[in-house]
Amino acid sequence: MKYGKLFAAALAAALTAALPISNAWSATRADAQAAISAAEEARKKAASVGGEWRDTGKMIKEATSLLDTRQYTKAIEIAKTAERQGQLGYEQAMHEKNAGFPSYMLAAAAKPKQTPATSAENMITPELASIEVVHEGQKVTITRGHDKDATLPAEFAKTERGCPPFCVQPMKAAEGVDTVGEVEVLSYLQRAASGDDSVLVVDSRTPDWVMRGTIPGSINIPWNQIDPEQSGMFGDREDHYLRTLLEDKFGAKKTESGWDFSNAKTLVFFCNGLWCGQSSANIETLLKLGYPAEKLKWYRGGMQDWAILGLYTTMTQGGHTSEKHGH
Repeated sequence: MKYGKLFAAALAAALTAALPISNAWSATRADAQAAISAAEEARKKAASVGGEWRDTGKMIKEATSLLDTRQYTKAIEIAKTAERQGQLGYEQAMHEKNAGFPSYMLAAAAKPKQTPATSAENMITPELASIEVVHEGQKVTITRGHDKDATLPAEFAKTERGCPPFCVQPMKAAEGVDTVGEVEVLSYLQRAASGDDSVLVVDSRTPDWVMRGTIPGSINIPWNQIDPEQSGMFGDREDHYLRTLLEDKFGAKKTESGWDFSNAKTLVFFCNGLWCGQSSANIETLLKLGYPAEKLKWYRGGMQDWAILGLYTTMTQGGHTSEKHGH
């Protein structure tokens, strides 16, 4: 996707924007059924353009199950959240088809280009001052910031996010999959920049988050684009999309009996950090397809830790790549 498209603080903000139902109003079964129907319509609309989120259907089922226990108010709250997810999923998918970006996303991404730091003032490690990578065809130098007054970007300053979906992740994404840190990620980026095409660093987040900044040298493969549990995402597109992804991006080979991963690349996945399950979802998907666990790596700290350490991130707007540290 050429535009590191948008969609996430807007996402979290929109999902939490639903007003709680007043205790002064007594919800009825009919009210709950109407809310559930609206959520289902929003889910179907998102699925029709390939934008349904994995847990939207589960939330609708949960709301429906509450009807039998007469928990109508709770059912409405869950259904309204599911409806909002459906609306956002549809909107996201339409943006990915280059239907244009809404003003609130463009405003969130419109951050000024910052002056590159002097690497000698703040080394990455005692032996490493910077590395140079290529991001979307442009050379980018990754260093650490040197502004002693710098703070975390607003999108990573929150501590209360709500679980689900923003739940604390375990130390291991899956059995046999190594968890790595920043130094290891930089090493993989260096290898790729030096011409080693056997490694690839993958940003698993939805495009709205990528628009706000990503690790230079990575590519974006959103978790909800390849998740087989994502209802409405595959269908007739499954063979074409997976084959293109696995063969052209990941180096696997289609055989009569399935997939040959003997020459597949080592993939390093990341997303927003300790509270983000999107990279874990991508890893889970690939393991189910037979991808070797030893060729999958997980940068658990993700963008949260990357930002905490003041490492450069790359922001893409309208095909233009810029760099930034913290604020």
